Amino acid sequence: MKIQVLLPYTTFWTVIVLTTDFWNYIDGVCNVNVRYERDAAFDGVVPTPAWYYINSIPNLSFASCTLACFQSVSVCSGYLFSSQHSSCKLLRTFLTHNDRNGSYIAGDWEYRSRAEILSLNKPVTASSNYDDYNPYVGHKLIYLVDGITNAPGKFHTYFEPYPWVTIDLEKISIIRDVVMFNRADDYGRWLHSVEIRVGNSSVWSEMTTCGTYPGPSETGDIITVECRPSRYGRYVTLKIVHPNYITDDPIARNGNNALVFEEVVINGLYL
Repeated sequence: MKIQVLLPYTTFWTVIVLTTDFWNYIDGVCNVNVRYERDAAFDGVVPTPAWYYINSIPNLSFASCTLACFQSVSVCSGYLFSSQHSSCKLLRTFLTHNDRNGSYIAGDWEYRSRAEILSLNKPVTASSNYDDYNPYVGHKLIYLVDGITNAPGKFHTYFEPYPWVTIDLEKISIIRDVVMFNRADDYGRWLHSVEIRVGNSSVWSEMTTCGTYPGPSETGDIITVECRPSRYGRYVTLKIVHPNYITDDPIARNGNNALVFEEVVINGLYL
């Protein structure tokens, strides 16, 4: 009787320990925070072109599929896994919105994308710095990527027609998306007409468009701009590309804008 009672308990405990060790291994190697995020918007069908895939692996468990992506010699941006068929497809690129919701071969597949936060505490340059004009307010360029949202100090350019900010990722990367945390105190409508570009040079004309956000935004909005398709590069620049539409605020005279963020998060993978 003791054996019948204790064996299920012992087996359950062993599974928990192995699962914890497995994910600690995935998160801890090379001191990199790697996430495998389930995409709830994925419609469960699989893109047909072969160039999407590094390879397809049959008879593989979910955990083994995750590990295969993590240990892949080629850069693995994520995977498709079918529990029904115990099959795993390693992806060489992030699936875009159109990829995730198109007319492809049907199935019961689940999409998980692998991503790291690339922007945390990286060097920041901008067209101007509000702190140079009003240092007592406490806005700093580095607040753009310090990992803190809804703090008194923010990233804030001065008032100009086309303000911009560039984040140096310090390595060539594949960019999945850019998340903008609009200011949470007030004046959120000032965020509009943002274009995001990626490149190996920080020169605007030499960069490639990742995506755009027409706006206008509202105070406290969190906006995700997905690169379609995924972009490669070291530098990411966000720029307001149209004069200010606001007419009832004297600070916006002559079309002047200001870029103000609580935080910007760039998700993707280092190459």
